[in-house]
Amino acid sequence: MNRDVLVAALARQRRHLSPFLVLGDPTPELSLELALAAVAAGATVLELGLPFSDPCADGPAIQAATRRARAAGVSTREAFALVRALADAAPAVPLNLLAYANLVHARGTAAFCEEAVAAGATSLLVPDIPFGEDLELNAACRDHGLAFVRMVGPGTSAARIASLARDADLLYVAALQGVTGAAGGDAAQRSELLQRARAATDRPLQSGFGLSSAADVRAAFASGAAIAIVGSHLARAIERGVALAGATAPAGMEGAATGAELGAEVLREFRAALVPLLDAVEVPQLTSPNASELPSCS
Repeated sequence: MNRDVLVAALARQRRHLSPFLVLGDPTPELSLELALAAVAAGATVLELGLPFSDPCADGPAIQAATRRARAAGVSTREAFALVRALADAAPAVPLNLLAYANLVHARGTAAFCEEAVAAGATSLLVPDIPFGEDLELNAACRDHGLAFVRMVGPGTSAARIASLARDADLLYVAALQGVTGAAGGDAAQRSELLQRARAATDRPLQSGFGLSSAADVRAAFASGAAIAIVGSHLARAIERGVALAGATAPAGMEGAATGAELGAEVLREFRAALVPLLDAVEVPQLTSPNASELPSCS
């Protein structure tokens, strides 16, 4: 089961930095290159977003990334092909999918999960299917070997966190109320939410929304996160690279960078944004070989 790749990664080490990338941004080929560059730099988990026209949980930076991917012609089918290429190139790296409900419903829940597994995905988060309406999705994930992820936020009580976690494999702890990409925020509130979630469940925790510095990542780990997800910070770096490539195009061709120019600028900006975050990842020894296995939900 693909879920086992995630189980194995969490068993190897307790702390993982996970870049979030929109599949196909800014082009399919460069999207794949960015993901592999992240792994080469030391990222041990990847969260991958399927392009969608109305990404309601995402702020401006990831909305722009989605527009670039869609402008490059990336559909769900092409996105799954990119996942497959990543899984073949980095088989030990968990590939955690984020998809919006319309993409799942358009294919049928079971068929979507089957395709995701065939592509090599290890988990699935659908942020706009609410708790209580996600039983079919949960069952399909379980039937096809995907880890099932639910989301909690600053307004989620300890009792509700426990309920959400009961039949989920992981919890995504959104550090901010609202959409992705808000910088700063209340660090104490983010820490309190993670600690509240850690006290309410033994499920592994993913922390995201507003993480953009090594200090943010360290604080997430210190408060109980197993996976720290950084998305908008990297999406802004990709956007800068795209803009720089356009600005350096020959006179009369501004905005029309070659593939090589685009790749060079985007990769430079992406690495510059990512590498300092990896310094926050220290790998403590596990207390036992099974310490980070996903608890059974059966």
